[in-house]
Amino acid sequence: MTEHFGVDAFRTAVELDRRRMALVSVERDGEVDAELVRRLRYDLFRGDALTQDEAEALFAIERNLRPECREWREFFVDLIVDFLLWQQRPSGVLNEAQAEWLVGQADAARTLTAFATLVTALEEAHRTPGWFAAAVRGRVAKGWAGPEIARAA
Repeated sequence: MTEHFGVDAFRTAVELDRRRMALVSVERDGEVDAELVRRLRYDLFRGDALTQDEAEALFAIERNLRPECREWREFFVDLIVDFLLWQQRPSGVLNEAQAEWLVGQADAARTLTAFATLVTALEEAHRTPGWFAAAVRGRVAKGWAGPEIARAA
């Protein structure tokens, strides 16, 4: 049994390293298109849990490359919201630390995709900290997003 656990742990570590390297190469290469997003979604992140490190790497891509690709926006929002709300327990709850992390990451990126992530987290969460909705609305007042997303908030 111990040998089996060791093999599984090794495979998991290798897979996590492969995923992290893929994200680093995206940032290094500097181009995000629909085909790249398809590969990321299906080859690397097909239902597997995202790690904090990977979530931060995704935000680094968003912050540094500012991809305009619609497929990227959908992929990014899906993964980050799933990571925060559905991979953590209790599910559907955005706790204080998660909300602070998300707002901090979104503030650093200050993009339409980051704002869409805030709005989607607010819409999907069963419970958020009391200040979170006001923080999202405050970003609308500061002119963060396009009109279609600002109205949704």
